[in-house]
Amino acid sequence: MRFFLLVITTLAIAAGCSRGGSKPDPFAGLEVHSDLTALRHLAEVDDGGWYVDFGTPAQSKYTVGDWRSGWVGKGVDGDTTYAHVGMRGRVYFEADTPAPLVARVRLRPHGTQALTPYLNNKQLNSIHLGKGDGFVDYDIELPKEHVQAGENYLLLTFGGTVPIDGQDVSVAVDSIWIRNRSEASKMARAPAYDGLIANVRLGDEERQAIALSRKSTLRYHVMVPADGSLGFGVGVEGEGDAPFAIEVTADGQPTTQVLAGTASGSWVNHRVDLSRFTGETVRVDLRAEGQGPGRLAWNSPRILVPARTERHIAPAKNVVVLVIDTLRADKLRPFNAESRVKTPVIDQFASDGVVFALAQAPENWTKPSVASILTGLHPQTHQQKTGDAALPSSAELLSEHLKGEGFATGGFIANGYVSDRFGFDQGWDDYTNYIREEKSTEAKDVFDDAGNWIEAHKDERFFAYIQTIDPHVPYDPPGKYLQMYDPSEYTGQIRPRMTGDLLEKAKRNPPQVVFDASDKRRLKALHDGEITKHDHFFGAFLERLSKLGLADDTLIVVTSDHGEEFDDHGSWGHGHSVYQELLHVPLMFRLPNRLPAGSKVGNAVSTLDISATVTDLLGVPGMAHNEGHALVGLMLGEAPSQPSVAFSDFQDDRRVITTGRWKLILRGNLTSTMFDLVADPMEEKQLDASAFPIGRRYSRMLLGQFLGASNRGDWLSAEQKGGTQLQRENAEMDDTIRDQLRALGYAH
Repeated sequence: MRFFLLVITTLAIAAGCSRGGSKPDPFAGLEVHSDLTALRHLAEVDDGGWYVDFGTPAQSKYTVGDWRSGWVGKGVDGDTTYAHVGMRGRVYFEADTPAPLVARVRLRPHGTQALTPYLNNKQLNSIHLGKGDGFVDYDIELPKEHVQAGENYLLLTFGGTVPIDGQDVSVAVDSIWIRNRSEASKMARAPAYDGLIANVRLGDEERQAIALSRKSTLRYHVMVPADGSLGFGVGVEGEGDAPFAIEVTADGQPTTQVLAGTASGSWVNHRVDLSRFTGETVRVDLRAEGQGPGRLAWNSPRILVPARTERHIAPAKNVVVLVIDTLRADKLRPFNAESRVKTPVIDQFASDGVVFALAQAPENWTKPSVASILTGLHPQTHQQKTGDAALPSSAELLSEHLKGEGFATGGFIANGYVSDRFGFDQGWDDYTNYIREEKSTEAKDVFDDAGNWIEAHKDERFFAYIQTIDPHVPYDPPGKYLQMYDPSEYTGQIRPRMTGDLLEKAKRNPPQVVFDASDKRRLKALHDGEITKHDHFFGAFLERLSKLGLADDTLIVVTSDHGEEFDDHGSWGHGHSVYQELLHVPLMFRLPNRLPAGSKVGNAVSTLDISATVTDLLGVPGMAHNEGHALVGLMLGEAPSQPSVAFSDFQDDRRVITTGRWKLILRGNLTSTMFDLVADPMEEKQLDASAFPIGRRYSRMLLGQFLGASNRGDWLSAEQKGGTQLQRENAEMDDTIRDQLRALGYAH
């Protein structure tokens, strides 16, 4: 049974007719935020049953983008698209309510005649597959007791494989049609992805439309932007009118019918106000509720927002990017008002600039995260995932790009991984790695050197990249900073210069070091003291820029490469998990009189967006292969041009999507964990799979689309063309570099 809250808005009715220019244009003053026709590969289609069309762009949202889900390639045979699968294939689909279903699988056997399916880890009846060269339908009964409301997991296992095009293949799958058992015997025209779009003529007007039967549903999952509305035209072919409805559902709320109408034989335009759902992840159903022959056609369904006014920001002359190594966001009051850590300089900096409250690092340790900051590439693209990986010369760093645009470039880096040995020395006029050159890594010295270089280049356009390392192990702040956070007479096992070694031993399984309450208090105090000490020298650096007359025309970006765990989830340090204490990092931009001071952006973003944002604010062309997106529009209060999501990795065993409220963690074995970051920012409560089905489905679909993309810079697009993929090189790891990294707490 379905429950509805019927709300037909005045706006929807008033905008409901536009025939022959007799009514005002319901879309005046608006622009497209999301083109739902272009995004039809992300729509779920119910036309006699929910239809999964393999071998098309629509596949990825059901198969996790084929990441570790068993699908090994796509092909076309005449009019049939298909996907090959190995010994097992995983599919994730949605059910509105528990009900007896039938999954009609159309496949062609290659290496097996046996199929054993599982639904939500419950084994179902095995099926014998016939022989032959064609595609044949096989019905899998899905008992009601195994179907759950929300997302369901269908596992297909097979009895053998044969090699095809270098892959072990059991069968080729054309489609899976999920149907109610009572409807399974009724055959209908399959709503194949390639046939969704048609040119439909109604009366004397032809429009391109998504055309389905008179009893069908076109379903989207979207995050509603501020002042968002749904715009579309609708009409029906054949004799008679056909009723339709627009329904919106958010997790934990009853379905809202925001518009009910009747489609006729001529086009009618509608606009439906969605502003009551601003910021929520919702399911939007475009439902045709008629009968009989002929198609109901949805013309240009799209999410609309008020048209942006033309903006012009005078380009900044210079840019400083500061990466404060190992600084988790919740240590700073602009991100966590309850933090005890004293950072008056950063607090003021945040008040003078724009704060991104939910910035995510692409990885949980330095090398891949900084590689993403400087290249604008995702970790899967730049391949800097292991200790011995090195950026190839084909990688373009922001330093190279800006040098080519006439900037002086200086790098002042206190982490041994961001060094020449690992390919980070590209494009710098002046480059210092304090670990490799065995110089002092104290913030005072790094800031002093950077300030001296800036002073020497103050009459040029310059890019200074500074990476300080004070909050990284070993934690050893001066006594006055330690006393701020732990004035006790501590006599335990923690020794400041040994903290790197101690944390590494505490992380082992079983741990070789165990901390008691006083040890934990001391470790946190040491780390917090380092942050406060660093803040003091950052303040001196900013004051120097001001005295040089550079403050007003220099864009300053402050961020971190990753955070640090203090037993939040049973471990210590970093480089081992994808919880927020490691991925949630500060991100702030200051450009006086051009960026709005004191503003906070709540959208999920990634630090790999920094380079695209920098080039935008400098008024220079973007980097050719950048996969990030400029954040300037968000700073100015504009609706984002794409979903506000951030993707993160941990080597090859974790894939993460943060969508704002929701964070979905996908493990290499395809088990998953989901958190509500609004209600549970510390990720203490794993959500039940059925608790928030719309948020989960939205997250799963977008993550699948991203993981299946070859062009990660345009990951949302149906047609994946081009794209960048770097081939990693291996660095020479001699005893010197190992000793230098070991001194920072990296075990080698």
